[in-house]
Amino acid sequence: MTAILERARAAVGEATSKASSAAPNAPWARWGATAAAVAVGYVVVNAVLPRGLPPGIVLGGAVFGSLYALTAIGLVLIYRANRVVNFAQADIGAVAAVLAIQFRVNLGWSYFLAIPTGIVIAGLIGALVNAAIIRRFRNAPRLIVAVATIGVAQILSAVALILPLVWKSNGARFNTPFEARFRVYPAVFNGNHLVAMVVVPSIMAGVIAFLRYTDYGVVIRASAENGDRASLLGVPVPRLSTIVWAIAGVLSAVAVLLRVPLLGFTSFVSVSGAGNALLLRTLAAAVIGRMESLPRTVVAAIAIGIFEEGAEWNIPRTTVVDALLVVIILVALFAQRGFFSRAAETGISTWKAIKEVRPIPNELKHLPEVRWTFLGLKVALMLFVLTYPLWARPSQIGAMTLIFIYSIVAVSLLILTGWAGHISLGQFALVGFGAATTSVLYGRHGWDVTLAIAAGVVVTALVALVIGLPALRVKGPFLAVTTLAFAVTSSTFFLESRYLPWFVLDEALPRPVLWNRLPLTEDWQIYLFALAGLLFVIFATRNMRKSHTGRVLIAVRDNESQAESDSMNTTRLKLQAFVISGAIAGFAGGIYVIHQNGLNTDSYDPAISIKLFSMVVIGGLGSLPGAVLGAVYVRGAEFFLPPAYSLLASGIGILFLLIFLPEGLGGLVYSLRDTFLRRIARRRGIVVPSLLADKRQLVEDAPIVIDTALTGLSVNASSDAPTGAGTNGTSKTQPNGRALPARTDDTDNLTTAGRP
Repeated sequence: MTAILERARAAVGEATSKASSAAPNAPWARWGATAAAVAVGYVVVNAVLPRGLPPGIVLGGAVFGSLYALTAIGLVLIYRANRVVNFAQADIGAVAAVLAIQFRVNLGWSYFLAIPTGIVIAGLIGALVNAAIIRRFRNAPRLIVAVATIGVAQILSAVALILPLVWKSNGARFNTPFEARFRVYPAVFNGNHLVAMVVVPSIMAGVIAFLRYTDYGVVIRASAENGDRASLLGVPVPRLSTIVWAIAGVLSAVAVLLRVPLLGFTSFVSVSGAGNALLLRTLAAAVIGRMESLPRTVVAAIAIGIFEEGAEWNIPRTTVVDALLVVIILVALFAQRGFFSRAAETGISTWKAIKEVRPIPNELKHLPEVRWTFLGLKVALMLFVLTYPLWARPSQIGAMTLIFIYSIVAVSLLILTGWAGHISLGQFALVGFGAATTSVLYGRHGWDVTLAIAAGVVVTALVALVIGLPALRVKGPFLAVTTLAFAVTSSTFFLESRYLPWFVLDEALPRPVLWNRLPLTEDWQIYLFALAGLLFVIFATRNMRKSHTGRVLIAVRDNESQAESDSMNTTRLKLQAFVISGAIAGFAGGIYVIHQNGLNTDSYDPAISIKLFSMVVIGGLGSLPGAVLGAVYVRGAEFFLPPAYSLLASGIGILFLLIFLPEGLGGLVYSLRDTFLRRIARRRGIVVPSLLADKRQLVEDAPIVIDTALTGLSVNASSDAPTGAGTNGTSKTQPNGRALPARTDDTDNLTTAGRP
């Protein structure tokens, strides 16, 4: 260990000396210039804002910003250790925080016993997440690992919500035991603020001291600089990754435990998860810090906190902060696009784990047993969905209608994520834009509902085009940050009638009549309307996949550099994927607002967009029927399970399928289909190369035998040529008498066991 430590210190020292020699006075000069700019900026802002920026507002914002900084530090540490954006960072300490508060509030433990216990549990949870889940994806594309962290976030948030339900709270308040009260105009601070002011800087100093002066800290820094080189030097990188995840869990739990007393402990819902708004702020700080600089990340987080408090002091519409955060994130990403583009090119933005679905082989598709079997399944499925309203209860009809609508959105996300390779965590916000356009044109301006839906499709496609513009420069999980920001902003600003009354219609809609002939007044009529919309979208998407557009989208996703060298316009193709995906989402929004009898703005929470992304992952990123199956799984869990348990089912589904069935539920269905086709081929004695390719296994140093029922050939160690085979490219025959082609396939290489 001593030798490893010395080499790690040498590596860190070498990197530091290179940076120092390149710009010996740059750090001090940069920080001095920054401080001067901050001072000048404060004077200007204090003079320009209507109510100014008093010291108390600055101090309060710095307190909340420092809590954002704790979470953001954990985010940066994990990214440096694993090169993955951890979307579970805001949730990773929530379970431990809930337990610590339970220990204090319900069991009456001392504050100084409950809080350290919860912090220890948080470290153990972080280490367990890394050892049990993240380490399994060590060799997977980083984008797949980012998806896994989304599943982890859902599981941790669900557990944090379930624990108080199992262990009922007595309603007592949770506060720090310190009594203090002081005033800095115009804010009043208490002991909770004082604890945060003391604890947060102490923890930050402790993290810096750990990374700079301890043996493990030095080795962690060395592995973060160059993980491959650290592995070659003998550094135990997996162990260090576990330590980093444990530290991230501790930082997250401390941030939650310090934030709850400041905000007021009303329920455990305010503790668990802390919402996507907190994740957005921490991601913004980490992005400004380029996901690697801790000092820059801390400063950015504190600045965001001050900005938030200043906006709340001067602007009554505090949700404007969310909208402005989108601008801040985009500016930070574009200003540093060189760094983030290089990060994406290291494998972060590729979907290499996607397995394309094979059609039924030509050798079998015309056989009567194959044709009639699949036709019978399709007819049975259509009879089920068409007769469902005749025997189902009204609540079940409504739930199935929502499944159809969610399936349409899942198909739109399949095009954007499965075909184009972009993570979108704001897809349901696009549904909201389509719904808002349809409702305002139909409900306020009296348009025909079909024209209103068509207008919603156009508007949503244009909004998706604007969202897709960052995809030209920003890739992979960093683009997901911008779409999450869009989802948060849409739910709090763009889809709120108090901010945009001309666009958001906050009143009930009458049930429409299509073309003055087809009323949509009953639940079963809307059910059939949604079903027809889903079938239309599936038909159009299937044809698109077979077209030139679908093929080139897949080509760009798999290898953008090769696509550009083949003279493909990758810029146009990326934007085209966003436009098509947005148009389908807008179409779903038009149906959704009719089903809901109006635009309920509470229905477009960012959490729903994350659930939609879960649908596509669970269903299978390469499968169109899989998107529908994913919608059935997630919406079915929401219908039959309480909210927290449905969230748990969604997270477990993501992780289970990523680990054990990467192709998703759609891949499982196609696997069962291929098993059936192999049996047909074996019974018929037909060679189907596409079905044999993934089943043939050659065992070294053992006789090689190919089933004669499949190929008509038998190869073993005692013969140099297959039985029944001609020589010099002569033809062979199957048991049914039909001729096989000349020996041009891989069976030519099968001679004796163990040798090619």
